[in-house]
Amino acid sequence: MRTQIKKLKFLMVSVIVLSGYVSYGQEDEASKAEEPKPYEGLQLKVNDNWKVKFSGQVNAYYVLTSQKEDAEFGVEKETFHSIRNGINQATVSITPQYTSESGLTVTSNFELAFGLSNSGVDASLPQSRGFGFASVEVRQAYINVATPKSGSFFIGRGFGMFALDAIIYDQSILGIGANYSFNTPRNTTLAGVGYGYIFVDKIAQLNYTTPAFFNKTSTLSLGIYDPFSSFDIYGAFGDPFGFTNNPSNVGVHGKFAFNKPFKDGGFYFSSAFISQEIADNGTNADLNAFGIDAFMKLNLKGLTLSGYYYTTDGMGDAGLMFGPAIAVGSEVEKVKSDGFYAQATYAIPKSPVTLGVNYGSSRVKDQINGNSLEYSDSADRLTNSISYAVTSNLVLKSEFTIQSRHRVFAPKANVFSLGGYFAF
Repeated sequence: MRTQIKKLKFLMVSVIVLSGYVSYGQEDEASKAEEPKPYEGLQLKVNDNWKVKFSGQVNAYYVLTSQKEDAEFGVEKETFHSIRNGINQATVSITPQYTSESGLTVTSNFELAFGLSNSGVDASLPQSRGFGFASVEVRQAYINVATPKSGSFFIGRGFGMFALDAIIYDQSILGIGANYSFNTPRNTTLAGVGYGYIFVDKIAQLNYTTPAFFNKTSTLSLGIYDPFSSFDIYGAFGDPFGFTNNPSNVGVHGKFAFNKPFKDGGFYFSSAFISQEIADNGTNADLNAFGIDAFMKLNLKGLTLSGYYYTTDGMGDAGLMFGPAIAVGSEVEKVKSDGFYAQATYAIPKSPVTLGVNYGSSRVKDQINGNSLEYSDSADRLTNSISYAVTSNLVLKSEFTIQSRHRVFAPKANVFSLGGYFAF
């Protein structure tokens, strides 16, 4: 198996290198045809070849979290109030773009993310303190090189492919969803992370995307990425909840996307995979992780129906490589996980109001029973939302979420939020 993975990686590197002047974008060619061209931010046109785009968003919410009593895990009933951003921090993005006379387009992107909490990044600090600070993160920094006919090429730091569509189409992407760190906001929430999908994460990567095919409805992306160390939740390779060494080889990922617009709507489908070796602190466990997912979205006038499913073998839960393996007797085995969500949103005709509902669930096969593993209790969440578009850029939003216990991140709770976001 390890030899086959290495051969696959070598083949993919060869394809990427030989592809030449091409680029990969976080929104592939197929997805661009789904809807009218979206708002692209403030733009400064320097001349016929150069332009610079400035874009971003700020979101902020009052959040009321009612933690439920759970005697089995020593959790008491308690209520928490906070002012915080959602899963998506405030962002600002600068995108210079050069287009040659031959149609070659070179784009670079620099994106920063800003949290609202005054407690910085140290989880041991209180929610807010004098002379505290908010976190700032370089979220994306990459280069795109694209030609009209040869596909696209991407290199740099950006969001990956596996589970990307799950989070960007979640109704809570600019909201709260499921919550954690109730009384110590960590400048993010969970939305559906651990409750229906794994966080896609930001990774250093090199990808190639084909030109659109099948009557310009489909694209295929393949790439390599800088792999993750293992967050060893179960202590399979050392101390529980410690991090291992980094893998010595690159990871591989890929994605197929299909997009078919039609009158008053459209249909979008994608499927992505991801694979890397499991870092084991030199214990020679010789394990490789793999995950695959599928996403679909159907638009019918104001009604949008979405569905997502994933399954992994050793990729972890909630975060990539979070608890990828566990010791069962004298052997170390990969931990399987899977999950899904179903979502419906409805934009009321001739009204600024949009209603939405999302139900998601994740489960992990980590309960030891003799010499085998069984699934532990699933982590479920139900989120209802209502949005009011004051303008196309300013949206007021309220959500109410019922979440069950997540084995690592959050206890049972009801979460109410009221706030909004402004995009520019």
